[in-house]
Amino acid sequence: MSDNLLQFLPPNLFDPWKKLKKAVLSKNRLIHVNQLFAVTHPQFIYLDNNNLTDLDSVLHRNMSSVETVQLSNNPFSKVTVNSFNGKLSKTRFLYLDHCQIREFNVNHFVSLHSLSTLDLSYNLIEKIVNQQITFGNNVELDFTGNKIKEFNAELPYNVKHVYLNKNLMTTVGRTLQFSQMAQVSLADNRIQSLDYEEFRGVHGIVMLDLQGNVINSIERETFTSIRKELVYLDLSRNRIRRLNGCVQSLSLLTSLNLTDNHIEGFERGEFRGLNELTDLYLQGNRIKTLGYEVYGLNRLKYLVISHNKIRTIKADQLPLSLQYVYVEGNPLQCDCQILSFLQHLNSTKNLKTDVPPCNPSNNTSPVPPAQCPDGCQCFCTNSAGDHYISVDCSAIGLTQLPPLFAAANASTPAEHNSTSVVIFLPRNLAENAFFSENAPFVIQDVVKGLDFSYNNLQSVEDARFPKGTKHLFLGQNIIRQPPTSILYALEELNSVTLSGNPWVCDCGTSGFKRWILSHSEFILDVNETRCGPDDQDSSGLANRAIWTLSDIDLCPTDVEVYVSIILGVLSFFLVAAAAMIAWTRYEINIKVWLYAHGVTWVKERDIDRDKLFDAFISFSYKDQNLVIPELINVIQKKAPSVRLCLHYRDFLPGNLIEENIIKAVELSKRTVLILSRNFLESEWCMFEFKAAHVQALKDRVHRIIIIRLGDLPKESEMPKEIQMYLKSTTYLTWGDKYFWNNLLYCLPTSSSPLPKTVDVNGVKQKYPVLV
Repeated sequence: MSDNLLQFLPPNLFDPWKKLKKAVLSKNRLIHVNQLFAVTHPQFIYLDNNNLTDLDSVLHRNMSSVETVQLSNNPFSKVTVNSFNGKLSKTRFLYLDHCQIREFNVNHFVSLHSLSTLDLSYNLIEKIVNQQITFGNNVELDFTGNKIKEFNAELPYNVKHVYLNKNLMTTVGRTLQFSQMAQVSLADNRIQSLDYEEFRGVHGIVMLDLQGNVINSIERETFTSIRKELVYLDLSRNRIRRLNGCVQSLSLLTSLNLTDNHIEGFERGEFRGLNELTDLYLQGNRIKTLGYEVYGLNRLKYLVISHNKIRTIKADQLPLSLQYVYVEGNPLQCDCQILSFLQHLNSTKNLKTDVPPCNPSNNTSPVPPAQCPDGCQCFCTNSAGDHYISVDCSAIGLTQLPPLFAAANASTPAEHNSTSVVIFLPRNLAENAFFSENAPFVIQDVVKGLDFSYNNLQSVEDARFPKGTKHLFLGQNIIRQPPTSILYALEELNSVTLSGNPWVCDCGTSGFKRWILSHSEFILDVNETRCGPDDQDSSGLANRAIWTLSDIDLCPTDVEVYVSIILGVLSFFLVAAAAMIAWTRYEINIKVWLYAHGVTWVKERDIDRDKLFDAFISFSYKDQNLVIPELINVIQKKAPSVRLCLHYRDFLPGNLIEENIIKAVELSKRTVLILSRNFLESEWCMFEFKAAHVQALKDRVHRIIIIRLGDLPKESEMPKEIQMYLKSTTYLTWGDKYFWNNLLYCLPTSSSPLPKTVDVNGVKQKYPVLV
């Protein structure tokens, strides 16, 4: 009776059919089915895709024979405690998907003890909290496509599968804690991170689907509680950059899906302990190199690394158990580094790929690659991890270099000067016939190894060797002129032979000799690299090892030039050394003398340019008859650019004395103490000394200049602070021979004399200015 336009059925319609097994009323327009199943209880009831709204009236009490109830796609808005309780005690399958149900309450299903599937997908449920699911037997709960933001329900042993796909959850939260489910799907939510606490106490999970979220971080210990149970883990379509070791030791895991994330690489031991892993999906990431982390997966069969940024694959990066490797969409470089992978493909029946790598059709270069020179052999070389092509042209009777390595000229096509060469690896179809085309593998790489030994080459001066050349064998030819400039240009050489050539030894050979001496550790035949037969420019040097010759041997006429240069250099260094010694021993005396004779640039740069005064003169008023005319007036006459702070002129009347003193010290670059008996007995003088001492400690600058005046007490009788200064600093003594030179040198100077007025807080003010 499905697929009709039925809107109404008479009550008790099925009463005469006591043995009715299946009632299929799907895809009609039924509004209600009151009393339709009051007497007859079919085993299978299908009422999906109708217009039923009253869920309580659909079923009746004691319908114990009903096994499956299909109520999908009806506009039910709620489930009540009377909808199923006492009605479906033995029902196993209940489908309520694609309705308009807004609430899930475990009490509405509490009597459904035999239920194994409850489908509430694609409804309008927003949260499930504080629920303990006790109904059912190994029940599968499907909440896919709702609007659930929070799921906080106790899921005991009777719940085996939970599907929460396509909801609005931002965290796993307590969804899984202390559960024992076998399958959990949280795909296509908004989960941002995973941590250990969210999986604490979880057991029994075999399949965990977290694809299609926005996960960007996973704690290392997240899956610890299920490390011996999890078999399938899907983390695809997230924003994961690093696994952080979170999948280590998942000992039963067979499938790991990391497709379409932001992974760039793996840490060492990333897949350690994945002893059962057979399928690894890494496509659509940002992986640049495969590394060796996959190699230890001894049971891996399928490796999908398509659409990454991998440029090369090596055979020793892949486990021997691998059967399929998918590489499409990677910028694979068909060079010598990938050769081992191609050889492995060529020699095994087991390993297959999705696309044929390194075919002639893959080459998109606008310029055809150079071919191996005629008569030579070209092959890949691996030297200390560096892969390149070596060209072996030894013992083939060459009288000149092949065009590929000759200097460019009008008759040589530009492409022949390329430093890249293509080689072909025949494909062994008998062993690996998984592609229809039988073209060989094509390898193109730079040339870094050259062997031209045992030929008849007479010159290589115009050669065009690749700059990255590592091996160059020129031994056993008839080359006379050393290729010095070429050898110096090849900075990456680490293996060279030069013997068996009749090298010219003259003034022009000195550069060649120096190159040999500085690179002797990788010249394999350095002792056999010798001068050729004597000629008029190299008399007596025949058959001598070039590295043993001196410059005088090679060019005797240069002796006088060398001697003159050596003597000139020695004289310069002797004069410079003498000047340095004199400056070191007499630096202060020299500076003082120069300053006394008008050379003021030798003074140290003033670091207190913003201070108003150059020096504050601190003295006892009892000494003023001597200090003012004999010291202060003389300083102002001899050095008018020195700005002096004088208490009788610059202290502000009305201010506290100690404030005037502190201000004077702060505004002065130096404090000059006229140390006399009167000074030591004056309380204010000692205060001025202490203020200057504090300022010097604060600025970390030597600011105090002491001038001893007259007879003083013994140092032991002086204040301890004065004793310390006299012992630790150099002081001046009034009347010494060089007193004035030393004093004027010690005093800082300003570029201009003291102004008549000064700007204080925006106001032009005459002296005193200590405000």
